Amino acid sequence: MTEIPQPVVGAVALALVVVGAYITYQALGKLQRGWIIWQNDPIDAGDVEYEDGVVEVQGKVEQLEDELLTTEYTDTEAVVHEYKLQVHEENRTGDQGTEWETVDSGTEVQPFYVTDETGSVAVDPDGATVSLDVEKVSGGSEIDVGPVDASTSKRHEGRLAPGDHVHVFGQKRDAQGDGPDSVRFYIGDGGETDTFSVSDTTETRTVVRYIGGGLLSLIFGLAALAVGGFLALVLLGQLEFSDIGLQLIASLT
Repeated sequence: MTEIPQPVVGAVALALVVVGAYITYQALGKLQRGWIIWQNDPIDAGDVEYEDGVVEVQGKVEQLEDELLTTEYTDTEAVVHEYKLQVHEENRTGDQGTEWETVDSGTEVQPFYVTDETGSVAVDPDGATVSLDVEKVSGGSEIDVGPVDASTSKRHEGRLAPGDHVHVFGQKRDAQGDGPDSVRFYIGDGGETDTFSVSDTTETRTVVRYIGGGLLSLIFGLAALAVGGFLALVLLGQLEFSDIGLQLIASLT
């Protein structure tokens, strides 16, 4: 039976442990974010001026800057947008398969107002965790579009535009000359909360997104850690491969 070289086993084990630890850390962050938002209740936009510290609002997006941003692929106006370009694996390596790898992605934001029936409050989304409904806007088909092979690339966009529903969880901050426009206060990032979130949906769906995504990521992260630990045991001689499977070597033998 062919023996797997120890350096290979060690490298794979280390990589899985590192990746698993990173994914697990990110997953716990999502779960914490969802839990914190769930434990709070939104207030009216017009009542933010009477609050201090952490605030949560939801309402409609209203333009604050003179010019809006435009999305990466469709040139659609927005105050917040995300984009992602994926390339088919065989487009890079020549291998067959259905795997897609993200080769380019990004997020762009600008200040905006959250408006409801009670008034408006400015939001500076710089530093926020952005949660948008990202959709495929082109590619992934068998049709070639100009110089772009649509069968081997896909473009995705998510955007938050004036008139859209928005949910914001952050910290009320006094402008002190550094706020958006000429407002006296705004919602932004701050030391009183680790959870600064901007999403294009309701509070309930925002919580579901974070907790659901966190649980899924946690499963993958723990699985990677388990496999990495298993391979580490193989490397340390506590497990060995045999013709009939894996045999645990008693530590006393």
